[in-house]
Amino acid sequence: MKPWGNKEFWGVGSEYDPDWLLTEAQKKIRDDLMELCRTKIRPHAIECDRTYTFPRASLDAMGDLGLLGLVIPKDLGGMGETHTCGAMVVETLARYGCPATAMIYTMHLGACTTLLFRYHNNPHLKELLKRITKEKLVGALSASDPATGSHDWFPLSSKVRRLNARTVELLKYGSWSTGAGYADFYTLMTVSPEFKGNYANLSCFLVYKDEIRASPEEWSALGMHANMSGPLLVEGKFDVERMIGPPGDGRKNMEECIDSSFLLLTSCCWNGIALGCIDVAKKSVTRRAHADVGMRVCDYPVIQDYFGESLIDTNGSRSMAFLLGKSLDDATNNNDWAPHADLDYLPRSKLLPWLWQLKFVAAKNVSVVGDRMLYACGGEGYKTELGLERLIRDGKAGWVMAPSNELLKNLVGMSALKGFNAIDLWEENANERVLHQEVKKMTLEQKERVGRRLLEEASQERQGASANHPYQDTDFLNPFNTAQPKALTQDLKTPDGVVHSAALRQDTWTPLALVSRKDVGSKMSSFVFALPRSTDHTGCFPGQFLAVRVTVDGKHHLRYFSPVSRPQDFGRVELVLRFESQGIVSNFFKALQLGEKVDFQGPCGGLEYEPNQLEALTVLASGGGVTPGLQLLRCVAQDPSDNTKVTLLYYVDSIQDILHREELDDLAAKGGEKIKVVYTLGETPEGWSGEEGFIDSQMIDRHIAKPNGIKHKIVVCGGPTMSVSCVHALKTLGHSSENIFIYGQFGVEQVKAVYGRYAKLSSHRCDQA
Repeated sequence: MKPWGNKEFWGVGSEYDPDWLLTEAQKKIRDDLMELCRTKIRPHAIECDRTYTFPRASLDAMGDLGLLGLVIPKDLGGMGETHTCGAMVVETLARYGCPATAMIYTMHLGACTTLLFRYHNNPHLKELLKRITKEKLVGALSASDPATGSHDWFPLSSKVRRLNARTVELLKYGSWSTGAGYADFYTLMTVSPEFKGNYANLSCFLVYKDEIRASPEEWSALGMHANMSGPLLVEGKFDVERMIGPPGDGRKNMEECIDSSFLLLTSCCWNGIALGCIDVAKKSVTRRAHADVGMRVCDYPVIQDYFGESLIDTNGSRSMAFLLGKSLDDATNNNDWAPHADLDYLPRSKLLPWLWQLKFVAAKNVSVVGDRMLYACGGEGYKTELGLERLIRDGKAGWVMAPSNELLKNLVGMSALKGFNAIDLWEENANERVLHQEVKKMTLEQKERVGRRLLEEASQERQGASANHPYQDTDFLNPFNTAQPKALTQDLKTPDGVVHSAALRQDTWTPLALVSRKDVGSKMSSFVFALPRSTDHTGCFPGQFLAVRVTVDGKHHLRYFSPVSRPQDFGRVELVLRFESQGIVSNFFKALQLGEKVDFQGPCGGLEYEPNQLEALTVLASGGGVTPGLQLLRCVAQDPSDNTKVTLLYYVDSIQDILHREELDDLAAKGGEKIKVVYTLGETPEGWSGEEGFIDSQMIDRHIAKPNGIKHKIVVCGGPTMSVSCVHALKTLGHSSENIFIYGQFGVEQVKAVYGRYAKLSSHRCDQA
């Protein structure tokens, strides 16, 4: 009998569990976990799913059993268990407890393996590993990137530079991170310092909860509600002890730890969900009867066939998972991490092609089994009370979770047909067959044009030269800059005879008091700070951004803001901040009271706009990224001598999300032909006459100046996904890369990703458009 408390388990019996694979100690771990699932995790799962609550109580309870240290060696305070045991624990947790908790736990074990991979000569990593079991710490992984989708091996939105022998500066934007803001520590995958455009040159870093920015409360999805997945942003300076392994070691860590652990354990999560679907469906069909024919639902042969096929398919997937768990154990002497002191010891990587297949099989199976059990249960299964509906929703994540099943079947098929050398994850090898085929289609003029460009690029590469300014792409904050940011330091004299001095400096901090604040959206507020004198100007050019420093618990924290006020709005500077629930600076501003002071410094970079240097200025913006564009429109509108034509093409999800709409409409109405504002919405209300949908090539072509040789700067203000999409659209329409300026530290990488490694870059100045 399989016990469920003091009764027999109501699902599939133990005769369909491969107990012979487990040691007695591992069976004890499973039995203890099943009881914990029965008493705490399973009841808690329903509430966490309903309310989108991170299951910290369930994880802490697992910590009480020592399970947070499952794969950590015993001499570091863990249980020292095997891959097979890890597979069993995740399956058990997903089947009897909570699939979302099982997925969070999968990420935790993956994060632990990344530390174990390179803790041998790093005291900081070793000390953290010792704390995990004792303090019940939960870890997470962040490898995904908003600009490259499920291609999580290509961290385009990351940046690292070495400041000195002991310090690195790091910027990482992760698009999907399970437990973002809730986990205690995170392993990040980024490019390496001095990666020189080679995205296969990866490194991994350790950061802690108080060093990330996230808004997990915005997580809303079909299933896995308690995962609290979402974007994660890390920026700051870190000791090199936070680097996991030497520079460039990230690719090995990804293949040996992140991929092998993630693929095995997520597959076990999908298997556990499939078993959970079969269990709850059995409870339904064995207890319900059709009185008119005197049969229980389970007595129908078709229902028996559904269950038989589902159990056979699921046990086939389970068998593959446990086979690979055992194979990993054999390859690593039962998960022994000591040999990894040798940086080239990579036994798990050899099994990746099999792990790809496992994930595909398990993710496909859980989706099919969930649907089949719904058919078996009928309307009873459709109701939430049975619990099948939640399991089906959670299981649907399997197919789409990176690496998606579409990607996996392509990798397997390509390698089987053309060999593993054909897999080119980092775009390092040209497909000459395709090149020859495309060249055949070209006219003579097209061939000559492409040939000239290729010869020019080859000559630059051979000589180590660049078409761009030597300073460009050397400034961490300002990759487009051809020089250090310029400040407007001179006094300004207005017609009334008043002399206005610059209030802010680039090398010193100036405390400014908050004089007003106003909500400008559901999660955004405007903050106005007084400059030291009512006659002061900021000292910035329009388009430049500032640094803000706050002190929390004796530690300084920095953020950069583009003011929405004009530099010539004397005596004041206005910022708009989008609040994050997990972010020290964000929470500081949330609590900031009138009269309290914040330190300012700048200008720190950004566009340096001056009147009449351009014929046309286009701003492509999304969401809160509109702030630089709003300032530019205000400056142009209020300067009658500036004849620059400005177009703002502004995307937001809904009409309520448009920032400063009344003012923008007023600027456009009074600006005549000089100012044009176009809104585009994700969800349009009845009667909406503006644009609909994301900014694309057709929309851009309808509203902005054509690439006809005029002095035109196109400024992109938004997240990585939006920026790359807009750059692709601009290239399609024939706009030169020289005219595209992107706010943010990843702008140059985004332009080069679309226009090519040797693309001519825009300057930060408008007289060099």
